[in-house]
Amino acid sequence: MRDATRKKLFSKADLYFQLLEDIIPRIVTHRYTFISDDWYKEQVDEGKLSPAEMNAVVAVDLLEKAHLAAATSLIRISRWADAVCIMYEAGNYPGYAGALRGLIENGGDSVDGLLNIPAALATCHRRLNDMLAGKMTDALADCSSLEHMLDHYIHAGWAGKKSDPVRAAKANAEYVALIEKVVPSALSLYHRLCAIVHPSNQSIGWLFDFDELGDRRIALAMNDAAKIDALYAEFPTAIGQTFSLTCNCALLTLRVLHKFPLHPKLPELKKVDWSPVGVGREVEQLLRN
Repeated sequence: MRDATRKKLFSKADLYFQLLEDIIPRIVTHRYTFISDDWYKEQVDEGKLSPAEMNAVVAVDLLEKAHLAAATSLIRISRWADAVCIMYEAGNYPGYAGALRGLIENGGDSVDGLLNIPAALATCHRRLNDMLAGKMTDALADCSSLEHMLDHYIHAGWAGKKSDPVRAAKANAEYVALIEKVVPSALSLYHRLCAIVHPSNQSIGWLFDFDELGDRRIALAMNDAAKIDALYAEFPTAIGQTFSLTCNCALLTLRVLHKFPLHPKLPELKKVDWSPVGVGREVEQLLRN
């Protein structure tokens, strides 16, 4: 039953499910090596690290963050996709709306953090490998722009107006708005789902069954399945497009990380035909350079 539900709701994007089931168990075998910022600053201030050693630390930290962001993005989107299917099969309208809202929010977060990472890493993959190997002995590499994107994805939280702007979370709608170009009306759908999930006219209006005589009397009716199908019919491509976009950002990041000797290899990603995906074509070309 689940396969049929995935096919109906996600359309052509249902092909990602098997790929995720194949690679996620290997992704989670990796154990990350992050160096304390305080320790690193202390070593640098005391002159205990050479330029080559500092560049190696920067490279490891950057690539570990990229892997962590991609891995967690795929795990989250797969869980939200499962939740959407479960609530659809259960005929639970508020549950379906909540799960779909989570899937779309997750998509916005992932695009914000990962959209530009694959091409950026692919562009400088040779330089990063030199940094890892301790061959970059003169100038200190500046990877701050990439680090800021990944730090925001990994560390962002509601910490008040005086918090570090890199780590300060944006409004949820700002993340969702980023996927509008690929997912038409994503923000409109998101606002609708918020209204269904929270107390509002939308969240109780779906239960109103007006009297056929038109005297404005109502009964409370639970026709969840019909409401789910109506919402899906209004936004028929949103689920599959959000799922595809999120998966592509993360999978392409992992594809580029094959160029470095740090993480579990995922040969399935080399077999994926990236030609229909613009950034995928760009990444593959950059990796050949």
